[in-house]
Amino acid sequence: MTESTTNALVWLPRLQRLVLASYYGLLACFLLGAIVALEGISAATPVIWLIQAIPLLIFARGLHQKRLRTYAWMSFVVLLYFCNAVLIAFDPERRWLGLLEVFFTVSLFVVLVIYIRLFRNHYQVGI
Repeated sequence: MTESTTNALVWLPRLQRLVLASYYGLLACFLLGAIVALEGISAATPVIWLIQAIPLLIFARGLHQKRLRTYAWMSFVVLLYFCNAVLIAFDPERRWLGLLEVFFTVSLFVVLVIYIRLFRNHYQVGI
């Protein structure tokens, strides 16, 4: 095996775990945001969480099955969440929540792009 092959075999599983950690962190951030917005847990909390999370939950199966096309589409969708996170970060009352969401969206986007690039270079496949 060449060094680049060994490098890819080491980094791809790590990057996949980072993608999933950032993904679930973002979903948890949405739950926290729903709890903060309603000042506690109520019947509306899961509804607000689902409204925010359904576009991300669509990608869950493909992320766990390591489908490259899912990773590519997810990177586009995360950019929309980044825009929302920046808007939340400008609200003084929810600044910490917005910055946390910015962190998760940026980390998810960066890791997705690195994973896609490394996967495509290693396996010589298209999206």
